[in-house]
Amino acid sequence: MNGYLLSVIGTVLLAAVLTAIAPEGKTSGIIKAVTKSACLLAIVAPIPAYLNSERSDEKNENTQTNFLQTVIETDEDFIKYYCEMRVRATAQAIEAELKEKFSVQTSVTLNWQYELDEIKIVRIIVKTENGEDKTAMWEYLTKNYCSEVLIE
Repeated sequence: MNGYLLSVIGTVLLAAVLTAIAPEGKTSGIIKAVTKSACLLAIVAPIPAYLNSERSDEKNENTQTNFLQTVIETDEDFIKYYCEMRVRATAQAIEAELKEKFSVQTSVTLNWQYELDEIKIVRIIVKTENGEDKTAMWEYLTKNYCSEVLIE
């Protein structure tokens, strides 16, 4: 913006000096016309640049969209790693839940599968140290997690 103002002010000052020192006669009219044109061009110059930048922004958005569509690929290894991390965290949460609810120390293993962009728990395997009431735990897990439960 500062550069634009300086160029307009400089052009106007230069035009004023040229018209002031121009000789009278036919050349004076030509000099005045040229300086007026120069002032007008200095004022209007940013408009085409602004219009071109909007067009280039639209092109960049289209290019970026096309680029994203062509470059993004699913990384099966990362998805598998992420799913394993989520399953491990869920198993730890179930262990903590069983410890709080039934006051038992357990080891939980989850059998899972990844289908249609979601993790599905197929089977919950619970190993307990002591002979706790396995029926209550089985009912609780079956009700809350809607999957097959095996308590060993």
